[in-house]
Amino acid sequence: MNAESKLDDKGRILIPSEIRKLLNIKSGERLLFQIQEDKIILRKSNSMEDFISKSEEFSKKLKENSKEPIEFQKILD
Repeated sequence: MNAESKLDDKGRILIPSEIRKLLNIKSGERLLFQIQEDKIILRKSNSMEDFISKSEEFSKKLKENSKEPIEFQKILD
């Protein structure tokens, strides 16, 4: 999907509604800008809580294949 938006005089851009809907981006969510060569990559930013939750899910999947799951919260403390 491609969509175009215009930069205003304060440096703000509007993310088109079809992209916000597709990526489930809500008002107030944090976004991460990354630069790769001559490209700007914009993605949803994950909070530490989201990261821990997803890591715990991954750890449970590892447990199915291993006897000792990784405890990510202990690593981060």
